[in-house]
Amino acid sequence: MTTARRAAVLAAGAVLLVAGIVVVVWRTLDDDPSPPALVSDVTGADAPFGALTAGTIEVGGRTVDVVVADDLDERIQGLRGRSDPSPYTGMLFVFGRDSTSAFTMAGVPAPLQIAFFDERGRRVDEMRMAPCAGTDASCPTYESSAPYRYVLETAPGDMPSGRLRVRG
Repeated sequence: MTTARRAAVLAAGAVLLVAGIVVVVWRTLDDDPSPPALVSDVTGADAPFGALTAGTIEVGGRTVDVVVADDLDERIQGLRGRSDPSPYTGMLFVFGRDSTSAFTMAGVPAPLQIAFFDERGRRVDEMRMAPCAGTDASCPTYESSAPYRYVLETAPGDMPSGRLRVRG
């Protein structure tokens, strides 16, 4: 192997190593392994969400049963392949810090309503999302008009109005 080829292989390996470290650090910073303070009565989720946690939240004075997606893989999976969040009223997406990530309905067979909340529980945006049989790349994206910390998805008409109660 020539010196130039050896240097190119080492440089490519270094780039891959650095990229891997960045992904691990980013995922570590983004994930919060403890249940968020706004979820009470935390338990293991019922089928078909067995690997997730569940609990109750308060939105506009109304108690809402939710399944919680609080790490990257859970948030990516979301409600893909499901027509609604049953047996829960909704799915709560929890981010470890403010986010502006877009949502997609790729693989979600039924419409959903989505509400975005900031770190204090103020609703910063809300919209309806249409089902899409395509992929993340081919389906429309849905973005909040402001940074958010929590996102609630429900079947259309099930979204409570008001603030998300954040404790602590």
